[in-house]
Amino acid sequence: MELTQEHRNLIEGIVRKNPRINGNEDLFEDFCSETFKKSYTIISSINDIKNLEIYLNKVASSAILDVLKTSGRLRKARSGYIQIHQQTVSISNDNEPNDILINIPDPTPHIEEKIIKHDEIKLIRDLIVQIDENEKDKRYIDIFYLRYLMGYKQSQIANETGISQGEVSKRLIELAKKINELLNKS
Repeated sequence: MELTQEHRNLIEGIVRKNPRINGNEDLFEDFCSETFKKSYTIISSINDIKNLEIYLNKVASSAILDVLKTSGRLRKARSGYIQIHQQTVSISNDNEPNDILINIPDPTPHIEEKIIKHDEIKLIRDLIVQIDENEKDKRYIDIFYLRYLMGYKQSQIANETGISQGEVSKRLIELAKKINELLNKS
């Protein structure tokens, strides 16, 4: 089966609505092409256009991510995918000026940045230990460790500690306020 113009229009419309296209409009054709390839076999088996549209939304999201990763515009990070910044640089020779597009990946932290971050985390940890000693039943140090050092979500912290998710959220807010108070006193 071949993709009809209706299918192509549907896929192009879905790709245009995807938020990841912002700033990546130059890859529109690649996004559509990848979505066409990934959805080709299923299109013939789904007759209901609404079900097809739901499926194509998922396929398009996956295809767009694949194209962005392949093109070097996304990089996998601990917190998910991060955008790689692009910059246009003008160069000229004697005959005519030219613009070139270069990718500027987020730089890895330099040793100085790592030391500063380590010192900041140590300071915050020391403040939390101080806060935790006065209110052991709140388990601030456990919540901090799981959230910010282990990267757990609030629901995971709730499962791990036996504290309700709402209480975990409340304690994170309380902890932030207490840390700010101590930092402002210093």
